[in-house]
This record gives sequence, C-alpha cells and structure tokens, in this order.
Amino acid sequence: MTFIYSKAYHIIINYIKSYMFGGIMQHEITKPQRLLDENGNIKEPGFAKKMLYEYHRSDVKAKNWRIKEWDYYYIGNQHYGLALTIGDNGFAGALSTSILEFDKPYDVTKTALVVFPLGKMNLPETSEKGTTKWTQGKSSYSFENDGKVRHLKGTHAKFDGDNALTFDITLSDFPEESMVIATPFDKNAHFYFNQKINCMRAEGVVKCGNKEWKFDKSDSMGTLDWGRGVWTYDNTWYWGSLQGYLEDGSRFGWNIGYGFGNT
Repeated sequence: MTFIYSKAYHIIINYIKSYMFGGIMQHEITKPQRLLDENGNIKEPGFAKKMLYEYHRSDVKAKNWRIKEWDYYYIGNQHYGLALTIGDNGFAGALSTSILEFDKPYDVTKTALVVFPLGKMNLPETSEKGTTKWTQGKSSYSFENDGKVRHLKGTHAKFDGDNALTFDITLSDFPEESMVIATPFDKNAHFYFNQKINCMRAEGVVKCGNKEWKFDKSDSMGTLDWGRGVWTYDNTWYWGSLQGYLEDGSRFGWNIGYGFGNT
C-alpha cells in the first residue's frame, strides 16, 4: 500500500486529525456555482465530491502578491515516491521536486525559486483541464491535462550534485469522486480553495545520473493537491494522505488535515 504524507508542498508529516468533522464543512455543494462573491468571499462554504465551484482569479479581492496558487503531485508505490510542485505564491514561486526511497535511506528535495511571479506563472483556474508550465534557469516543468490524461514532464537542473533529474509521468483513470473544499477565514476576502484527487493510475520514469525510478500502473498511483487562495499571515497547516490497493484489487484513498480557516 502506498502512503503519502505532505506538509505545505512536500514535507513529510504524520499528524492525524481531520477538519471534516462538524461545522460548516459538513455542508455539501451539489450544483455548479461561482466560488467568490463580489467582495472576494466564498459565497457558499462547504465541500463537494467533484469540481463544482468556479474559481476566477479576477474575482479575488487581494493584491497579486497575496494570492497563492499551486499544483502539487505525488506519485508513488511501495518502494519510492516522487513529489512535484509548480507554485505561484505571489511574492515567491517555486519549481520543486522530491525523491523518496523507502527501502533504503534516500531523500532529496531541490527547489528552483521564482522571485515575485505575481501571477505570471498563469496557473489554470480549474483542475479539470489545462496546462501548467514554467522554466526557471535550466529547470523546466510542464503539467498538461486534457481532461483524460495528465502528463507531467520536466527537468530539474543539478538535482543530485551536478546531475539533472528528468521526469516523464502520465496519470490516468481518474476516480469519479475527489475532495473539494472551500474554506473561509474570519478576515474579509481571505479564503482557501482546494481539491485533492487520489488513486490516479501512474506510469512513467524518473532519471538522475545512474539512478532510475520506474512507475507502473499495476502498483503505482498519483495524487493531486490543487490549491488556490488568499491566506492570513499566521497559519497552521497539517495534511496527510493515503492511497493504495485493497485485497480485492480496488483502489482506496483518503485525506486528513487540520488547521487554518474558519471551519
């Protein structure tokens, strides 16, 4: 069974507490609707099992340097995992890759920082289709999604010593249900909008120097953490995620979390 643990972009955590118990997050959204009102607040806080909210960056009532947008992917099996991020957090952005080996100690994370992207990275307004890509120096990432297959490919320069890392991964067979949350803050025009998709079938290869990590649909899965929002300055965020195969061959995944927002 594949386990995924992340804090913020890709820091491993193990904190078990869910914010889905009680409060407004028990309110399920069942019809398509615009996420934000004319004041930049969430019109109807709650959760959905698929992408029913419509996010428009032009509806956000905050300076560009306060808006956080990211696409984070984790691909893994029992033996190793790959974490990829393209993030535009206004005052700073990032291309980030982590490789984790579980059978023997190996854990490398490298990040190419982007100074004051201020929305110029043009992350899509929906998770259902679109391309996220950016080049920073000699590192270049591309996340392409045509609605049926997600193709993640790119290069991270000097990932392990002088060796560049390359990745070419496809994710398919998206599950019918995912976790979509629209979380308000007490402060006006602040919000967190997020979708997590578990259990996508993954295949592809990652290479760095003489190392190679292969992913096969028979034992590898991918998770998407898709986030957009305006946060307050002082926050706590814990997130844990699991995905794997049950004995009957069916796929199983869930997410747990704690922190931030008025939930």
